[in-house]
Amino acid sequence: MKTIVTLLFFAAISCFYLHAQQPIQVSEDSIRFISGTYPGVIVNVPEAGFESVEKNWKKVLESGTKSKAVYENGEYFIFGAMLKSISTTPVNVYSKLSSQDSLVRLMVSVELKKNVYVSKSTGETELVIAKTFLKDFAKDQYSEFAGEQLKVEEKKLKDLEKELSNLQKDESDLEKSIRSSESTIKNEKDNLVVLNNQLNALGSEIITQSAEVNAMAEGTAKEERSKYLKEIEKQKTKASRDIESSEKKISKAESTIEDANDDIPEKKSLQEEAKKKITAQEEVVRKFQNKLNTINAY
Repeated sequence: MKTIVTLLFFAAISCFYLHAQQPIQVSEDSIRFISGTYPGVIVNVPEAGFESVEKNWKKVLESGTKSKAVYENGEYFIFGAMLKSISTTPVNVYSKLSSQDSLVRLMVSVELKKNVYVSKSTGETELVIAKTFLKDFAKDQYSEFAGEQLKVEEKKLKDLEKELSNLQKDESDLEKSIRSSESTIKNEKDNLVVLNNQLNALGSEIITQSAEVNAMAEGTAKEERSKYLKEIEKQKTKASRDIESSEKKISKAESTIEDANDDIPEKKSLQEEAKKKITAQEEVVRKFQNKLNTINAY
C-alpha cells in the first residue's frame, strides 16, 4: 500500500509540474503601436517568463549595432538594428510583448525603409525569413526555459540518489560495527579465560604465601617474602580490573550489536522508499528531457 501511495504521489507531482511541450505559433497581422499601425509578425513563446524573454529580445535588437532599444509605454523600438538574417542593411524595429496565460506574445514590425515594412506586399521571401527569425528566437527562449526545468528535476534526482547512497552507507557502517563488535566479544572472551585462570592461580599463590609469611620469624627473610606477597596481591588486583574491563567491553559490544540489528531493518525500508522515489523521479527527468528534445527539434 505504501508503494502505491508513493508512486501515485510522484505521478501527481509529475503531472503538476510537467506541461507537455506546446507549439510555437507564428502569424502575420497588423500591429497597433503608439506611432501607428504597421504590418508585422506575431510569435508566441510558450511557458517562458516575461522578464527573461524581454531581456533576451532587447539583446537581440541591440546585437551588432551601437543603437539602443528605447522602451516607452510598453513598446520597444530601435533605429538602425542589424538583423542580418532579414536584411543586409540596417532596419527599424517596432515591438511589444504581452504576457498571456502560459506564454509571452511578441509582436514585431520591421521597417526595411521609410514606410516599407516586412509583409506579403514586400515579398514572400522576406516575410518567411522574418517568421523563421522570430520562431528561432521563440524556440531559443522556450528551450532555455525547458532546459532550466530539466536542471531542476535532475537536481532532485541527484539529491534522491545521494540520499540513497547515504542510507546504504549507514547500513554498511552498521554491519561493519556488528562485525567489529563480534570480533571484540570473541577476543575479550578469550582474554577472560586467560585472566580468570591467572586470577585463580594468583589467589591460590596468595593463600600459600600468606600462610608461609605468618609462620616465619621476624627478620630479613620475612620482609622479602612479604614484599613478594604484596607484589602478587597487586597482580591479582590488576587481573580483577582487567576482567572488569573486558566484561564492560563485551557488554558494550553486545549493546552495539543489538542496536545495529534494530536499526538495519529501518535503513533497508528507507532505502526501498528512496529507490521508489528515484524510479519515479527518473521518469520525470525522462519526460522533461523528451520535452526539451522535442522543442530543440522544432
